[in-house]
Amino acid sequence: MSWKQSLKEILEKHNKTAARGGKAVSFATQAARKEALERGFKELRALNFKLENVRHFKARHMTVLAQAWEQKALLASTIQNRISVFRTFAEWIGKPGMILGAEHYVKNPQSVKRHSVAQTDKTWSGQHQTLSDKLANLQAQDPVVAIQLELQRAFGLRMREAALLKVHQADKGSHLAVNWGTKGGRDRIIPIQTDYQRDVLARAKLLITHKAHSLIPVNYNFKQWKNHYYYVCHENGISRKEGITSHGLRHERLNEIYQTITGQVSPVKRKDSEEKNAFNSELDQIARQEIVEVAGHSRSSVSSAYIGGQS
Repeated sequence: MSWKQSLKEILEKHNKTAARGGKAVSFATQAARKEALERGFKELRALNFKLENVRHFKARHMTVLAQAWEQKALLASTIQNRISVFRTFAEWIGKPGMILGAEHYVKNPQSVKRHSVAQTDKTWSGQHQTLSDKLANLQAQDPVVAIQLELQRAFGLRMREAALLKVHQADKGSHLAVNWGTKGGRDRIIPIQTDYQRDVLARAKLLITHKAHSLIPVNYNFKQWKNHYYYVCHENGISRKEGITSHGLRHERLNEIYQTITGQVSPVKRKDSEEKNAFNSELDQIARQEIVEVAGHSRSSVSSAYIGGQS
């Protein structure tokens, strides 16, 4: 039996339910688990750990993978999420408790420590760059990738939300209804407040041949489009290595909202004491609540991950 066949059998038996409790999980969760496991076992083979049956997976294999991810400087949240999938997988193959916390598998425990408060400015402006500087080349290479990046910048969308957005249906005039590709299935509405937002939506509609379609070209599925999207981004200097990411455009918009409401730059952008002295706690709270609603979160404290902690 090949590793692919053994993994397929396990997924068919277990992937539709939660790790505990037996409740059904979403198709998105199923797809994410499948992708993470397939990627992980392919990486193991590339590292000369060629398991013919994935049921032979052991803790030492988790260490090999985690340290490879650590060496690639993946985000702490990414490493933790991937290890969590393998923890669930271990339960599926009758090895509950085998996979411990992420810190047990990396060389530097700090590399898998999440920060709920932004420690650094992840906006493009914080790196002295703007999307407009790259748009001409992006539009020449792939106008659909370009418009999705603009949607992230204009509305603070996640990559998946921008790609799956059915623009004709989502544009409600006064607001944008974000109902596709949301994290945890948490739909939301985002006010349409600027000329730039309206312009981006108008140009996005021109790229869609059918009003019921999303912004993923019909000859791609989401996984294929995601790979293409990040390839185009990388080709245009949009990568963690270059100091800017497409997700940084979401940070840009959310920090912009903070400044619009409070009249001050966000805490993560503040440098001098004069700006700190101008802090208004009431406006700060209003801005944070608006930010989490636009971002699609439920707790105002999550705003700290984008704009920094309260002064």
